[in-house]
Amino acid sequence: MVSLLGGGLQGLYGLEPFLDLVVVLIGLLAVAVSLHMLDDSVQERANILVLGLATAAVCNFLHTLLQHRVETASVGVRLDVSLYFGVLARVVEALTLLAFALRITAPGPSRAWAAGAAVMSLALLWSGAGRLPGLLSLSSQSLNNVAFSLGCATAFALAAVLLFYVRDGQRTGREQLMAWAAGVLALAEGASLGRIEFTLVADTTVHALRVLGYALLFQAVFVAGIRTPYARAREAEARLRESETRLQLLGRNLPGSVLYQMVRERDGRRHFVHMGDAIARLNGVAAPDVMRDASVLYEQILPEDRALNALAEEQSYRSMGVSECVVRMRRPDGQVRWMRLSSSPRGLDKGRVIWDGVLTDVTEQREAERVSRARDLQLAGLLKHLPGGVTRVGRDLRILYVNPLQAEWLHCTVSALDGQLLHDVLPLARMARLRPHLDQALAGTTVAFENRIDYDDGPHFRHTTLVPELEHDGSVGAVVIFAYDLTDQKRMEQELNQQRTQLASLVSAIPDMVFLKDARGRYLSCNPVFERYMGRREAAIVGLADDVLLAHGEAERVREFDQRAMEAWQPLVYEETLTFAEDGYVGRFETIKTPIRDPQGRVVGVLGVCRDITDRKKAEQEIERLAFYDALTGLPNRRLLLDRLQRAATACQRSQQLGALLFIDLDNFKDLNDTLGHDMGDQLLAQVAGRLVDCVRETDTVARFGGDEFVVMLENLNGAIEQAATQAEHIAEKLLAQLNQPFKLGGAAQHYSTPSIGITLFGDQRCSVDELLKRADLAMYQAKAAGRNTQRFFDPGMQAQVNARSQLEADLRQGLARSEFSVHYQPVVDERTRLCGAEALVRWMHPKRGMVSPGEFIALAEQTALILPLGRFVLQQACEQLVRWSRYDDTRHLSISVNVSARQFRQPAFATEVLDILAQTGARPDLLKLELTESLLLGDIEDTVARMAQLKKEGVGFALDDFGTGYSSLSYLKRLPLDQVKIDQSFVRDVLTDPNDAAIVRTILALAKSLDLQVVAEGVETTGQLSFLKLHGCDGFQGYLFGRPCPVGQFEREQQLAVASTGAAATVAA
Repeated sequence: MVSLLGGGLQGLYGLEPFLDLVVVLIGLLAVAVSLHMLDDSVQERANILVLGLATAAVCNFLHTLLQHRVETASVGVRLDVSLYFGVLARVVEALTLLAFALRITAPGPSRAWAAGAAVMSLALLWSGAGRLPGLLSLSSQSLNNVAFSLGCATAFALAAVLLFYVRDGQRTGREQLMAWAAGVLALAEGASLGRIEFTLVADTTVHALRVLGYALLFQAVFVAGIRTPYARAREAEARLRESETRLQLLGRNLPGSVLYQMVRERDGRRHFVHMGDAIARLNGVAAPDVMRDASVLYEQILPEDRALNALAEEQSYRSMGVSECVVRMRRPDGQVRWMRLSSSPRGLDKGRVIWDGVLTDVTEQREAERVSRARDLQLAGLLKHLPGGVTRVGRDLRILYVNPLQAEWLHCTVSALDGQLLHDVLPLARMARLRPHLDQALAGTTVAFENRIDYDDGPHFRHTTLVPELEHDGSVGAVVIFAYDLTDQKRMEQELNQQRTQLASLVSAIPDMVFLKDARGRYLSCNPVFERYMGRREAAIVGLADDVLLAHGEAERVREFDQRAMEAWQPLVYEETLTFAEDGYVGRFETIKTPIRDPQGRVVGVLGVCRDITDRKKAEQEIERLAFYDALTGLPNRRLLLDRLQRAATACQRSQQLGALLFIDLDNFKDLNDTLGHDMGDQLLAQVAGRLVDCVRETDTVARFGGDEFVVMLENLNGAIEQAATQAEHIAEKLLAQLNQPFKLGGAAQHYSTPSIGITLFGDQRCSVDELLKRADLAMYQAKAAGRNTQRFFDPGMQAQVNARSQLEADLRQGLARSEFSVHYQPVVDERTRLCGAEALVRWMHPKRGMVSPGEFIALAEQTALILPLGRFVLQQACEQLVRWSRYDDTRHLSISVNVSARQFRQPAFATEVLDILAQTGARPDLLKLELTESLLLGDIEDTVARMAQLKKEGVGFALDDFGTGYSSLSYLKRLPLDQVKIDQSFVRDVLTDPNDAAIVRTILALAKSLDLQVVAEGVETTGQLSFLKLHGCDGFQGYLFGRPCPVGQFEREQQLAVASTGAAATVAA
């Protein structure tokens, strides 16, 4: 301080700076208190003081500092700057108090406003460093200074008035102190205006008033910011302790409840500040534990109810309304209780909220409510869904309750009827009919009657009951009216009467016997058909039993079936033969007997319907005979045989015995039909059937399988296979002997027929019926192959051959699809052993079996028609190869021979197909030779000649393959347009050692020469064979001596042909 005021402190003039510094210090203290108000509700108004007083303190300090330096004659210090900051300080003070008096608030943190004061102070400091103080000319006697002082005095005075005369509801000690502070500061400004000259007493008085004003200002801030909140806190604490005491006393005396207080902090944390000791009894947890950690209580709430409780608390917090919810809590002992949490919120300081609440166990109440609700719902549902109308009326006949059905009958709603008088609702006529019954009910008598009501759609009938409702004193307080609709019942009665009449007419018209008996077997009713069969009228039958109407034995049987029908719970259906004494008629009848029961379920009789099925049974027998027996022979047919064979095979498995199946086919039966006619054939079949039946036991089965095929099934043979085979063989020999005897057909000469019999045993292993028949059929074909008129047992090797053939057929089809076939070529040379052509031979490379010999699959391909795509492939490949060879000089003259099967050649479009392939490939027809077999000559020779001529005309050549091994006729050979014959290799092989083969070869060569045909010898393997053939004029050769069949690439290399490599052999196109 001494340093600040310097020498001025020693004189009287040193008091002014001191008082100015006191003002600065008091202002800073006020700012410090305003920054940390204990009552958050006044912080926003206190922020005005922070901004204004902090800025004013800075200006006052600068004014004091600069004025002291001026008085001590410091160099460079201007008096107008000191006066500038002094005026600014008073202006800021006046504006601050005026804003406070006008209750202007400054939202936000107080520290932010303190920072704003610092920024404002810097701005004012910057302005004081410029020319502004000089321009304002603020000397003590200047008009500007007087104007500022007058303005500040006016602002202070206005603030004092506003603060002092504030409304009573808002006036506090702070406002009064602030008003006095504003008034004193206004007085200080007035004193500064009233001084005439600068005197020590005048300045000291002004500064003393300012100190007093700031002291009052600080007192106001201190009261509002510290003393008053502190007093309130102590008072609240005292009230809280008193409230807690009362709550504890009250909580201990509340049955099934506990009082609590819960506080929610501004950041959302919750904690209990009070929890009654009864929480241990209700929830099984200690009160201190709950107050220490609120989750101890909240975690008892079942997970599915926690959201409900959280929602109730959040809504209460936002609306500051009552929070109430009912949740389930699980106690530590596992028991689940219903708890109601009801609390009211109130605000605390700093945004906190406290709830005063009560936790109540409402488990029993909830259970009672549930039971009551269920009972009410049950009663309401019962009344709502009753098949009748319910109405409750008071003594004044005012409607107290009506259910929906009754309201619907009255064409009104339940709500509209509630409280209405009965005579205002019902028509006068209905009310008049109902009134006497109501009077009886009001007198205490229960009344029931039927009521007819006429509607537009016709009359409705209702059964109505009026029941008086008695009070505690025995008087009638109300009447309950219950009515249910009889309209449908009345209508059903009428319809039932009509149905009875119709039923009686219908029963009378039924062509079957219909009767009704009582439980003792006496007739109660019957229809006219029953009368006709019995020969009596209904009146003479009713009351009688069956022992009077039927023979004794039949009566007993009928009575037995009656008893069985009455003991059953469903109709009894059976067939019986009845004899009627009146006319002696005996017939087969289908009878249906149904027990008749009373409402209690006791049997009181039996209803019978008896239909004459005599004609139907005869028709069924005839149908069965036609369906299961052969019309010609009377033997079981194929269908019945299969059924019996299935049963016999199953029986053999159970009895460990064997059976045998004999498949019989008549040899050359077709010749008999073709020569003598089908009538003779039918006679033969009938006689064969008779002989077969005579040769076997009655337990065995003889069946006609179809055409001239018969099957004999032998059962109950010996269990040993050898013995069973001997027995079957014996029967087969017996059948052969019988069928070898002559037959007389139509009185003509005797006819002899022989059978072929295939035998297979069954029962030693599981085998299907189809498999058994297949085995017997295979054995029969084996018998035919053995010369016919004999018998053969099934050979598994034969089955293996069939299976192998089937597998080969399947592989053959797949091979064509997968392009497994290729074409090999074998050279053909002329008499000088020069290459003149080749024969195209198909080869099959199987993916698993390797190369398959043509002898294995060519015949099968013929039988299955697969030879057609296979032959087409070979022909296509041969033509394409001719085109490739035609591009080179060494091969341009070569021809290719292709084998054509009889089935392929006889296809209607064969010639067209050959010509199409030639056209597509561009091959020369004269280089293509088709090799035919002699089997073609067995067919239509004219068609064969025509086809060959069509192709011959286009240049295609023909060769007869394997000449001499078939059935060729010289006349046919002469007619065919052949170019070449090929001597079969079977003659060439032994031509040097077998004179017969040599003679045949010479003959063929001579015959071909006479017919002007070329000859190619197949199978030439030695030079000796070649020399012999050349010696006798053979002009073409083919065999291993010249080359084996091989792919075209290898063929061209072995024959040293100057052509480009053609790659691998062609394969079948997919």
